[in-house]
Amino acid sequence: MDITAGRLESMNQSKSSFMVTNFGADPSGSTNAHVGIQAALDLARDIGGAQVFVPPGVYLIGQTLRIYTNTRLTLMAGAEFRRNHAGTMIVNGDRGQAFPGYTGHSRITIEGGLWNMRGTTPGLTGSAMCISIGHATDITIQDLEVRDTSGFHAIELNSTSHGVIRNAKFRGYIDPGGRDFSEAIQIDLAKASGAFGAFGPYDHTPCEDVLITGCHVGASGTPGTSAWPRGVGSHSATITRYHRRIRVSDNSFENVLQYAVSAYNWEDFTCTGNTFVSCGSGVRLRAVILSDPEDTKLPDGTQTNASQVMRNHAITGNAFRGGGSYDDPIVALGEASGQILNVAIAGNSIDGSQGGQNGIRLQQTSRVTVSGNVLANISGTGLSVGVSGNVVATGNEIWNVGGNGVALTTVDHSTIASNQIREPGSSGILVTGNSDNIHLRNNYIKSPSRTKNGDAWGIRLQGGSSSISLSGNKVRPHGSGNEASHAFSAEGGTTPTALIQRYGNDWRGSWTVAPVAEGTGVASNTSAVDIT
Repeated sequence: MDITAGRLESMNQSKSSFMVTNFGADPSGSTNAHVGIQAALDLARDIGGAQVFVPPGVYLIGQTLRIYTNTRLTLMAGAEFRRNHAGTMIVNGDRGQAFPGYTGHSRITIEGGLWNMRGTTPGLTGSAMCISIGHATDITIQDLEVRDTSGFHAIELNSTSHGVIRNAKFRGYIDPGGRDFSEAIQIDLAKASGAFGAFGPYDHTPCEDVLITGCHVGASGTPGTSAWPRGVGSHSATITRYHRRIRVSDNSFENVLQYAVSAYNWEDFTCTGNTFVSCGSGVRLRAVILSDPEDTKLPDGTQTNASQVMRNHAITGNAFRGGGSYDDPIVALGEASGQILNVAIAGNSIDGSQGGQNGIRLQQTSRVTVSGNVLANISGTGLSVGVSGNVVATGNEIWNVGGNGVALTTVDHSTIASNQIREPGSSGILVTGNSDNIHLRNNYIKSPSRTKNGDAWGIRLQGGSSSISLSGNKVRPHGSGNEASHAFSAEGGTTPTALIQRYGNDWRGSWTVAPVAEGTGVASNTSAVDIT
C-alpha cells in the first residue's frame, strides 16, 4: 500500500487511524517492536475500532499480537513483520476468553506486507501459526505474503463465519517432524485445545461462508524449506457438524506435496477456475474417515463408529498440469456410512499424473455428473468409479491413459455416454464387480490396448455384471502396433454377464481375435425393438 507524505501526516493526526511508530514500534529490525504495535491495537479496541498502519520497515515480533473487533491492520508496501518468538504471530482476542459460536472478536481486516515466520531460524523451528482466527465473523485477510511457516498453518480460520482470504501468497514450509499434512490455509472447527490452542470455548463451531480467491501456494526458495504439503483444507471433524459454503476460486497451487485442496467434511463446496501445477494431488472430497475414532464422535463425545453423508459439491473449470503420485488429480472418497452425494465435475482440464494415479476417481458416491472434462496423459485410468451409483459421465475427452479409459467397479444405475476415448493402455470401457443397470451410449473408442497386444478390449463386461445396454458405440483399432483382442467382449463362465441388450454399435476393424466375443452363458439381445 503506497502512501504519500501528506497522507501519512493526515493519518498521524486522525483519531480513527494510528501509526505504530507513534507508539514506539521500532521499524529498523534491531529491537522487538511488538509492544508499540500492541499498544496501537489496544487503543483501537478501547475506542471501538480504528485502522492501524505499519509504515515501511522491519518489525521484530517478540510476542503474539492481539487484534480486536472493528480493527483494520494495514502493513504498507515495504513493511515486514519478522517473527522473533516461538509462538503465533497474531490472534483475534485474548487467551482465556470464552465467546461461543461466532461471537468473538470480529469485523477484522488484516492486510499487506510480508509476514516472515522464519521457520528455519534456530529457536523458531518448532510448529507455529502465523494468523489464527477463531469464534469470529466478517474476517478479511488480503494482499499479504506469509513466508516459511514451520509445522502448523499460515492462516487458520477456526469457527469463523463470513471469511475472505484474497490475493495472498503462502510460500515456504518446514516440517519439524510429524507435520507432513499441514495446510497453508486450514478450515477448522472449535473441537479441542489440541486443534486450536488460542482460546475456547470448544463447542465444535464449524466454519461457514468462506471465500479463498486469487491466492498462490507454493515454495519460497529458502534453503531448508519446501512447498506446502497441502494448500487449503481440513483434517479434523465432528459428527453432525460440517463446514459449509466454502468457495475456492482462481488460485494457483504449485508443487504442493499432497492435496492442493482437501474438502474434508465440507458441504456446499465450490472449486472453480484454479490452476494446479506439479501437485501431488489436486482436489479431494473426503467424508469423515471411519477409521479415525476422534472424528467419528458427536459433540458430547459419544462414539458413533460411523461416518456421515456430505452433499453438494462443484469442481468446475480448473486446470491441472503435471500431477504427481500422491493421489488422483480429482478424487471423491466417501464411506459406506457416509457417501458423497450431489457432485458436479465439469469443464476441467487434467494433463498428467504419475504412479498409477487416475484422472478422476469416485468411491462411495452417488448422484454425480462428470461432463466436458479433458483427461490426457494419465498414468492410471481416466475415470475410475467404484462402489457408487447414479453416475452420469458425458462428453469427456480421454486421451493416452495408462489404464482403462473408463472403469466401473460395483456401480449401478449409471450412464456413460458420448465420450471420446483415444489410445488407452488397457480397455476403453470396463464394467466389472457385479455392476448393474449400466447404459453405454454413443461412445467413440479408438486404439484400445496400446500397452500390450491382445491384452484388453474396446468395451469389456465382466465380473457378474448385469442389465447392461449398449447402443451407438463405435470402436476402432489403431491400425498398427499393439491392438485389442476384441472390440466388444462379455465374460461368460460361472458368473456370466447377463441381461445385455446391444444394437447399432460399430465393431468393425482388424482385431487380434475377432470383433465380438461373448463367453459361455452370455446371450445378448441384439434386437432394436422394445423389450417387455
